[in-house]
Amino acid sequence: MKRVPIRLGPLALLLTVVTICMTVLGILTFATARADLAMAEKLAASTRERYELEAEGQAFLRQAAEGAKEVGCVHITRETGCVGFGIYEFPPEAVAELGVEEIDGIYWKELRHGSETLKIGLKLFDESWDAADLMYDIDDAFTVVCWQFSGDWQPPQEIGGLWLGG
Repeated sequence: MKRVPIRLGPLALLLTVVTICMTVLGILTFATARADLAMAEKLAASTRERYELEAEGQAFLRQAAEGAKEVGCVHITRETGCVGFGIYEFPPEAVAELGVEEIDGIYWKELRHGSETLKIGLKLFDESWDAADLMYDIDDAFTVVCWQFSGDWQPPQEIGGLWLGG
């Protein structure tokens, strides 16, 4: 009985190529997963800083509203003759307590947390506002004219061994 030889060369070559491709795809998947994890951690840290700043900003607004209650004054508007409640400026001790800076009638507060900054601008009750729109509520004694987040950005020194040119 005659045996037919089995040629393993092409089959071994195909198996080797498939093994190398699977290994390369596995390494690329692992590297991508690590990069995704690092990016997700950076995003989580940035989001955490932003929400902590948001909470600090809301606490500042609550403190400003409570300070406004203490310095508020009753006034009568010329147009409607209605009695309203408003404040025209914070007294110096309230400015010092709130830690704000007054520039052109707007009180500014800057909060920092990590690399993030929140800039808040408050405009107090103005005689030109219609008191009927304010509904005589102390929470309407000022309006937020600026609520701006910003962050420090530093260009990366090296980008994972990429060629920077030159």
